[in-house]
Amino acid sequence: MKKLLVLTLLLLSCVAKAQFYTIQPSIPKKITMDERLTKGKKDSLSEEEVLAGKDQREFFAERAGYTAEIRIEKDIPVFVSATDSLMFGLLKQRMNVCLPLDFLKMNSDYGYRTDPINKCKRFHDGIDLKCNHARVYAMLPATVKQVHYGKTGYGNYVVLDHGNFSCLYAHLALITVSEGQQIAAGTIVGLSGSSGRSTGPHLHIKMLSSQTGKSINPEPFIAYLNNYIGQLQDKMAYLKFGTRPDMELSIANLYKALEKYDVKFKKIVVAQALLETGYFSSHVCREYNNLFGLRRPSDGHYYEFDSWEESVKAYRDYVQYKYKGGNYYAFLDKIGYAEAGDYIIQVRKIAESL
Repeated sequence: MKKLLVLTLLLLSCVAKAQFYTIQPSIPKKITMDERLTKGKKDSLSEEEVLAGKDQREFFAERAGYTAEIRIEKDIPVFVSATDSLMFGLLKQRMNVCLPLDFLKMNSDYGYRTDPINKCKRFHDGIDLKCNHARVYAMLPATVKQVHYGKTGYGNYVVLDHGNFSCLYAHLALITVSEGQQIAAGTIVGLSGSSGRSTGPHLHIKMLSSQTGKSINPEPFIAYLNNYIGQLQDKMAYLKFGTRPDMELSIANLYKALEKYDVKFKKIVVAQALLETGYFSSHVCREYNNLFGLRRPSDGHYYEFDSWEESVKAYRDYVQYKYKGGNYYAFLDKIGYAEAGDYIIQVRKIAESL
């Protein structure tokens, strides 16, 4: 009897519903994707419901025999700011261009000149840049059209096909690319030298039009490329620092500043700056950004500038405004630019070496 009572209680506990404080949850009917599609728009989730995360089980529940496929239609960078996107664009442009040498100095222009070997008037079909065993770079993406080794004429040279024009680098000491090779801008194609018909180490650059097959002057293109690269670097510096930083003080940048502020007799003025600052090493140059030893008439103290470019503008406004024509060395001597008796002689020697 006792056993029967225990068994009866166990059976009752199995079938009894929850009572007292237990809440019976209401489980919504799960709607399959096929049912939702057939029921029409009135049953579809609104954008607000989706954003609120409602009925997420329907979207994330797995169905037998059904594999979800996620497609990325656009390549959208994640966690990249607008500034970063602009920087990536500028970097991409910068990587597609390069100057042919690290330092550019013209030895000989394009056009008729006196031939350095036979001393006769002869057409020079390119430009000569001063260098000796310097790295030579591809200016643009290119296909290496020709590689030639020789002891006469252009000597060792490469021809790069850039599409609308081709570029020949001549008198190389070493060639580092091969014919048919696809190369990027900035690829080292060789080292400069003096191979072939040459009186000394230099790089001869010849450009040919793909349409006419005739040579064209490389100087305007390289000048444009130099300016384009400078603008890209200024834009990248602005994005990075928020303001345009001062140009690095160098002879090349000093020439640019002289051009910017329309200073006359640039080579002589550069020579003055080099002499006054001990080639940019003096205290007045480094601490006061004063390239020309400019002093205040009132007390004789050196002017202090926020940047060295300001001293270039000051030179134009305080010195060259007095120049009315004639020999510039005589002008400097006349206004008593420096007390040293051999100042003009020293400036002339430096100017002639530039």
